[in-house]
Amino acid sequence: MNKIKYCIWDVGNVIYQYSLEPLHQWCKTHTQDQTLFEANKGKFNYNDYMKGLVPFEQLCQQLCDFYGVLYDKKYCPEINKAFHQGIIEYFSETRKAQNFLSAQGIENCILSNALPVLGEDEKINQIIKPQHRFCSFELGLLKPDPKIYQTVKDKLDCEFNELIFVDDKAQNTSAAAMLGIHTITYKKKSILKDIKNILSPSSPHALGKSR
Repeated sequence: MNKIKYCIWDVGNVIYQYSLEPLHQWCKTHTQDQTLFEANKGKFNYNDYMKGLVPFEQLCQQLCDFYGVLYDKKYCPEINKAFHQGIIEYFSETRKAQNFLSAQGIENCILSNALPVLGEDEKINQIIKPQHRFCSFELGLLKPDPKIYQTVKDKLDCEFNELIFVDDKAQNTSAAAMLGIHTITYKKKSILKDIKNILSPSSPHALGKSR
């Protein structure tokens, strides 16, 4: 088995707890149609924005239309603020696991289906080197598309079995495991143990098996 070189982390609800509730509350406060808002709450599709196909101002207009808010360009900073208010808590358990990996000479990376408005997170940027940060809006791809894992592997110039991938969504870890990546479906309380199990030479885990 090849030596693990990189651990690739999802961001939302893996590095930090994230919620769209502040945005929904903003929309609820500004909507002119409470019935429409309640019917549509949580159903907006961010895929094109996360793939980098939609600029932020256009996203704001789309959100307003979707939730019955009369759009005004001045709302863009308020919507930006609401997105950032969704960052609730950075997980100390994840940070401890990342520190452990660094001590083993394993580089930490991120791979996120990311909202571009959150792309310049200062705390994450202090932890993850620029060349090891991979976001959907830069790659034009979304997990669980196998092409996104292939792209990251090529950029890191390594083999699939030299990677660990951690994500909170089983569909994403399953897709990565199919390629031969060591995967962990994130659980905050057991993440360090799960990492150590993969790194242990005596571990009975199968290559690419999702944990």
